[in-house]
Amino acid sequence: MPLVICAFAILCGLLFLLDFLHNRYQDDLLEQIALLIEGLTERQERIVFSENEDTLTARLQHRLLKLSNILTAQNQTLAREKAQIKTLISDISHQIKTPVAAANTFTQLLYDKGISDEERCEYLAALRVSIDKLTFLTNSLIKMSRLESGIISLKPERNSLNNIILQAVKAVYAKAKEKNITITFDCERNIEAPLDYNWTAEAITNVLDNAVKYTPCGGVVSLEIIEYPSYLRLDISDNGIGIPEDEQAKIFGRFYRGKYSAGIDGVGIGLYLARDIVNKQHGYIKVASDENGSTFSIFLKKT
Repeated sequence: MPLVICAFAILCGLLFLLDFLHNRYQDDLLEQIALLIEGLTERQERIVFSENEDTLTARLQHRLLKLSNILTAQNQTLAREKAQIKTLISDISHQIKTPVAAANTFTQLLYDKGISDEERCEYLAALRVSIDKLTFLTNSLIKMSRLESGIISLKPERNSLNNIILQAVKAVYAKAKEKNITITFDCERNIEAPLDYNWTAEAITNVLDNAVKYTPCGGVVSLEIIEYPSYLRLDISDNGIGIPEDEQAKIFGRFYRGKYSAGIDGVGIGLYLARDIVNKQHGYIKVASDENGSTFSIFLKKT
């Protein structure tokens, strides 16, 4: 009988010890999980459980860290987008402010009944310039927003690159003629590629327009197609004022205008749009420039 009592006492002691150890293990486990979660909330990647063991706690830790990294990346993306929107609104406000102020000034002057006919014509001409700038800016912003938001998706089809180039040349011909600038394009055979006709023409027009703007009167703008195994390269060269080396990496930025752009019409969207359109068709644009002029090379996928 004493032996049975002794065995029972030992068993009770073991059960008590096991219960104590189990509770202690649970407390330690909960404490470690609390440390892990605390580290995540403080944006610290704290490793609590060994990653070399295939345990439930190790897997839980891995998934929590993965979730934390995903949420951190999403927060960073949202912060960048918020900053871009803030910058965009600021840039748009700055671009619109000048032509609106000018239009308002000349409108007020036109109300003056004492002005001469000559002055009235002068004010009307200045008002027209301001309205044209606003129209151009508005149209450019609409195109940019539609492309960036995905409202418009490019639809590449088999099209003649020659015809696209000719459409772009027609769009800038009047400006070139005013400055007595010669535009040359000599290509003996028709070259086709999977391109969105209208948007590719828009991109080439923007680069051409830029060349005409910065080429002095009597200058030359030339276009040339060079074929590679996978790409078509369209070179648009001018003998204009050139682009400083420290600006060549910036000219494709939205609303960027270089130090030589003072007094030249533009809002700094054309080259940005051109690059975006070409990139969306798996191509790219490069620029080379010196004091003798600039060459924009547009690379377009052949297949």
